[in-house]
Amino acid sequence: MKRHVQIILGPPGTGKTTTLLTIVENSLQRGVPPERIAYLAFTRKAAYEAQERAMVQFGFDADRFPYFRTLHSLAFRVLGLQRDEVMTNKHYKKLGKALGIQFKGIYDEDLGLHTGDGLGDKCSRVESLARAGIRSMEEQYCLTNESDLTLHAVKQYHKSLHAFKKENGLLDFTDMLQKYSVELPIDICIIDEAQDLSSLQYKMAIMASKAASEVYIAGDDDQAIFAWAGADVTKFLSLQGEKRILPQSFRIPRNVHRLANDVVNRIKKRYVKPWQPRLEKGNVIYVSDDNNIDFKKQGTWLCMARSKYLLNRFKKVVRQQGFGYYYNGKSSLDTDETRAITSWEKLRKEKEISVHEAKNLIGFFNFNVRLERKDSYNVNDLGLPSNAINKDWMTMLKGLPPEEREYLRSCLRNGEKFLDKPRITIATIHQSKGGEADNVVLCMDMGKLSWDNLGTDEENRVWYVALTRTKENLYLVRPKGLKFFSI
Repeated sequence: MKRHVQIILGPPGTGKTTTLLTIVENSLQRGVPPERIAYLAFTRKAAYEAQERAMVQFGFDADRFPYFRTLHSLAFRVLGLQRDEVMTNKHYKKLGKALGIQFKGIYDEDLGLHTGDGLGDKCSRVESLARAGIRSMEEQYCLTNESDLTLHAVKQYHKSLHAFKKENGLLDFTDMLQKYSVELPIDICIIDEAQDLSSLQYKMAIMASKAASEVYIAGDDDQAIFAWAGADVTKFLSLQGEKRILPQSFRIPRNVHRLANDVVNRIKKRYVKPWQPRLEKGNVIYVSDDNNIDFKKQGTWLCMARSKYLLNRFKKVVRQQGFGYYYNGKSSLDTDETRAITSWEKLRKEKEISVHEAKNLIGFFNFNVRLERKDSYNVNDLGLPSNAINKDWMTMLKGLPPEEREYLRSCLRNGEKFLDKPRITIATIHQSKGGEADNVVLCMDMGKLSWDNLGTDEENRVWYVALTRTKENLYLVRPKGLKFFSI
């Protein structure tokens, strides 16, 4: 069988997903059934986005695209597993309790790793990365930066984990990849975000795509920032096949493009990829103080820092200015308090609220009310004093701390809407990969670990990713400390 392999190199904002879906469209027009097209991605976000866009664009339901999946999801499906056969956080906590070690974070299903700084988290990361990188425990331990972790602890954890899984009939996410050995019945295979795959994921992807006559491998080595999570960019750089560079960015303005090129040219091992920015100039603005940034400016905002602890400065400034923000997957304006306020204002406007809304409101406003079984409730159903409805939420919600009360009042004065997703997102650079915003604020300070890696390809890639999230305005916050990334 003659096999066509194309490597699609997509610099920031050049429409990689659209390009890949065009390949799907062309394949369907040639008569390839959707069931014989695979779209394999590193993250659930990328896989779901591709599947949803394909369903809308081509008019098929999800069942017609059975292989639009993450590699973990594909392995789960092909191996015929049930949810109760896979390790979850509760299993790890049980194991940790038996071993006398703590898991403080959660298991990230995209990365296949534990977050957190507990001894259990650290042992799990080294153990998982060893298997994902197809290395021995000793080799992986030598690559770790966990100074308080011993090789003995890692080996003991590995032994205990194996025994625990065997005793309980369980597999973990890495086991699923290791056990995968199926060639998919497909003609077309698309592998997205390939720069982020580990050695084990590459091995699985190659096996899954073996029967395909056309293979499209998409990514950007300049945006490979997950080496710490097991990603092996050398595999991507050594791929053989026809190279296709997407030449035009639909995101990056000229001034930002110039700055980003200054950084990307510091990377020694890379594919050289000429690409063009948008015609718009855009703005690169240097600021010495976060407080000087006016978040009233229209459009979406993304505030980034190299390390999580550096994000507190952005949260403080945004709160002081009275705007909602999205942080760690949660909105500052979608809380039990704001839901209670919203429900109260509905009642004051003679609207009905749901059972859930009523229960939450009663809890926060300390109403001594026993709800009758109904689908919805008006003010009369709550049995409130006759004059209560004339009082605004500030009067009724007496238990709210003063600083929180003032923050919510400021948000309302600025026209913010409770329960809506805020315009402002606060996140680390790694969390922001794949995202974009009209306005980007980037803190140039660095933590010790990143400072120690200053000048490496990995560190330059991180900052390149950060600079290329903006569509209009890039604010570079001058460092408050001595350790910072210089452009």
